[in-house]
Amino acid sequence: MQILNDRFFYWVILAVLIATPIAGQSASKKTVREKIKYQLPHIQTIPVIDGKISESVWSKALVIKLNYETSPAENSAPPVKTTLYLYENGRTLYVAFDAQDSSPEQIRDFLLDRDDIWNSDFVGIKFDTFNESRKAFQFFTNAKGVQADAIQEDFRGDEPTWDAIWDSNATISSQGYQVEMAIPYSALRFPATGELQTWGIEAIRFLPRKVVHRLANAPVDRNIACNICQYDQLVGFSKAVNSSNLILVPSLVASQSETRDPLANQSWQTDGPDQSVGLDIRWGITADTVLNATINPDFSQVEADAAQLDINSTFSIFLQEKRPFFLDGSDYFNTPNRLVHTRDIVEPDYGLKISGQSEKHSYGVFVADDQHTSFLLPTSQSSELLTIQNLNSNNQVLRYAYDLGNKNIIGALATQRTADGYHNRITAIDGKYWFNQNNSLTYQVMHSASQYSQEMSLHYDLEELNISDNAVSLNYKYDTRDWFGYLNHRYFGKNFRADLGFIGRVDFSRSEVGLGRNWYSDDKKSLWNELQVLLDWDRTLDSSGKELEQELEVEFDIEGNYQSNTSGSIGIRDTEWNGTVYKENFYSIRFFFEPVAGLRVGGSIAGGDSVDFVNNRLGESIRFSPSVSWQINQHWLTSIDYSKLIFDHSEGELFNASITNFRLTYQFNAKSFLRLTLQSRRVQKFAELYNDYDPINSDNNVNSLFKNLSSQILYSYKVNPQTLFFAGYSDQGFQDDRLSSIQKTDKTLFMKFSYAWQL
Repeated sequence: MQILNDRFFYWVILAVLIATPIAGQSASKKTVREKIKYQLPHIQTIPVIDGKISESVWSKALVIKLNYETSPAENSAPPVKTTLYLYENGRTLYVAFDAQDSSPEQIRDFLLDRDDIWNSDFVGIKFDTFNESRKAFQFFTNAKGVQADAIQEDFRGDEPTWDAIWDSNATISSQGYQVEMAIPYSALRFPATGELQTWGIEAIRFLPRKVVHRLANAPVDRNIACNICQYDQLVGFSKAVNSSNLILVPSLVASQSETRDPLANQSWQTDGPDQSVGLDIRWGITADTVLNATINPDFSQVEADAAQLDINSTFSIFLQEKRPFFLDGSDYFNTPNRLVHTRDIVEPDYGLKISGQSEKHSYGVFVADDQHTSFLLPTSQSSELLTIQNLNSNNQVLRYAYDLGNKNIIGALATQRTADGYHNRITAIDGKYWFNQNNSLTYQVMHSASQYSQEMSLHYDLEELNISDNAVSLNYKYDTRDWFGYLNHRYFGKNFRADLGFIGRVDFSRSEVGLGRNWYSDDKKSLWNELQVLLDWDRTLDSSGKELEQELEVEFDIEGNYQSNTSGSIGIRDTEWNGTVYKENFYSIRFFFEPVAGLRVGGSIAGGDSVDFVNNRLGESIRFSPSVSWQINQHWLTSIDYSKLIFDHSEGELFNASITNFRLTYQFNAKSFLRLTLQSRRVQKFAELYNDYDPINSDNNVNSLFKNLSSQILYSYKVNPQTLFFAGYSDQGFQDDRLSSIQKTDKTLFMKFSYAWQL
């Protein structure tokens, strides 16, 4: 494997890409109009949500045209006509879209699972309910009436795991498709004033054809870094009330599991059926303050997280939160660094949370116990997830933020996790300041204090029992239509711990500088429509001043026809490991495209010099990861992701490892599906190339072969995110040098039912 190692080469590439004129680029921004203020009608009529805009009440509604294509074109006339209709009756917002299409046979009307509509035709509406230009509630419906919702947040982007209870439907005709939505005010949070209010609003339509056309009611000025602050304004809501302020969600979970140890020729063992009853409560105290409570919750994952390849990696893998109690109002606890990561709370008996906003003040408090205690043990070059079984812990989080105006905010956070002989406490101050529409600074200053028990110290080889330290992060961003850049600095002291968060690295300071350039093409015959090039340099030191890493990287990203995206990077890096500095050259390329509707093909290749962290030496690695997702027809969807990593030394191949994730789904309708999931992991190591190889005592050697296979069959019926029924079967097994084939170790039958009572 030959890797180019002339560092001057990378500077030449950057100079050529930035300096060379590119045909078809638009050198100046488009003219952008002033914001429009719309008056929202108050009409008592309740329409039938059947996806047909046929009732006379819609003729009295507010009418808004989606007259702009904001991507890939830049605020040009759209290729199709789309009209939004909107009114409210004091308890519910009623929304309708007439999405016309001159080629309705091209409409991608796929039946899909909730929150998974992004490759189909869909429309949506966004509300900045506090008119602060920092956060918006988003509601989307595709041409088959399938829902998706998310929160758009200033420094986090979209949060798709947020769910609300609302109604929608859609119909397709020879003129296109129509959508109706009923969004109760209880699904939103807004000022509880009882007076006239102004909300930010954006209506959008995504038209996936040769490219994905994004249509909107208002133009988007690419020279303004903030998106939400460009929304038009919707005036009204003086009679808005929280129409359903109490929701009770009882749940029943039943399962039966069997386990065995195939190495001991053990027969299947079971403790018999396991049942539990739980209750979730959501009380809208006011329109802007919500109380959530959970009693004896089932926090198990219905669907397993996708298998990930983590061999020759020194840092723990991050897993997203998916559980409803923690997701509702989770945005109130977000800060620039992940100091709150509720996946660390594994098995609670109860939980209580209050979150809300009053004028310029927003706040959130939650408490929960946990029958176990798990947390990351980080260092400057690695992290390890520790779990102490049957050590009951108590967890508390307090968050407060104040709106300074002009999109600026300052906030404070405090977290605490305590158990017998143990505590971890965090206090932090953070904020975001906009100098102007292109320049912003995000900051956070943190302090932690921890005490670990003698048992923890002995079991996990902790160096000190009582520790405390500080941390700080600064992120300056410059963002315009054509140019963007950033300056970042992070410092985390050696003894800083965030046991209720996900801070996987401490004892380091990292400085980073980035400068990038965008080009756009307005030529419809062009193979590309957007090109981005970025130069990034970073340097990382430990607390003693020793350099851990220095890296220079050139990245590129190209958007093109057939919904294609091609991106990649080349770079050079100096990495310190166990007292030795290794010089690495690396590269990567990633791509995906959609040659025909519903067929998505992609892949990536990454390789170059790579440190063998186990044996403390430099080798070469290559990783290739093809993937295919195929919407066979309206009902059938299949996908397969494969990834293989090969690691070589001068003496030969050290290991190769692969993972496969396969899914086959039959979607009966917008509410139910049947899904088969298969996950496999295979690792082959050549033990004689490892430093601790002992040809005489084989017990000291690594396994030369390890395989893992798991499967799941899942039936899901989901009326809304909280009224649902799951039933399924899962199993898993493994093989290593001691077994001749994969042997099952676990089998589980499970069922979950919950129902949302809205009072």
